[in-house]
Amino acid sequence: MRQVPHILLAFALACGLAAGVARSADAPAPSCALPPEIIEEQPKLALTGQRLRAKEPVTIVVIGGASTAGTAAGDGAQYGYPHMLELALRRHHPGLAITVINRGVPRQTTEDMIERFDKDVVPANPTLVIWETGTVDAVRGNDVDAFAAAVQDGIAALRQHNYNVMLVDMQYNPSTGSVIDFGPYLEALHNSADLSDVYVFRRYDAMKYWSENGVFNFVDVPKDARVRLARDVYRCLGDAMADAIDYAAQ
Repeated sequence: MRQVPHILLAFALACGLAAGVARSADAPAPSCALPPEIIEEQPKLALTGQRLRAKEPVTIVVIGGASTAGTAAGDGAQYGYPHMLELALRRHHPGLAITVINRGVPRQTTEDMIERFDKDVVPANPTLVIWETGTVDAVRGNDVDAFAAAVQDGIAALRQHNYNVMLVDMQYNPSTGSVIDFGPYLEALHNSADLSDVYVFRRYDAMKYWSENGVFNFVDVPKDARVRLARDVYRCLGDAMADAIDYAAQ
């Protein structure tokens, strides 16, 4: 297994959510709209769409690592992207009972998360499972083929319960690109999704777009700016993910 310095591992697990230049508490939140091609992906989320159109309750479980737990924002329950997703979906569907459950645990591989499915996913009987994975596998340099196989095994395990499944790929940060090669893991995750006919929320491309278009700067972040701007990024991810779900649920 490739060794990674502790400080780099912690930084990678935070996934670069300590974004850019500080803004004051009363400054307007950044605009984080994305081009349609980033979220208009196949396949669809048929069951989720049926329940939304029928105005039936929708429960979503988000299982993942540190970025799902929301550790970079200080209070993941209030500021993590799963909670931001819940708020966004409720705005999109007023009056509808939508619950998003955060099951993020830091420093877990894909196989570690699969072992939690029976405890952290199944009891909630969700309509949709959002699975964010791959970062720790890449940081640790785990075998790419084994990672791909684990993703497919996890999808199959979730589908045994007839859940809709959405994968979330890794986050983009130019500071880690020269040290951690996410490319093979991104390709493996997307190939696994294609083989299993599963929608992928392209978080890597979304964050790269925000970075390249000056919405967020992920490099050389002042320490006192990190929590505030992490919350901004999580808000943007929640909003974008809600748009993606609405598109895929049509």
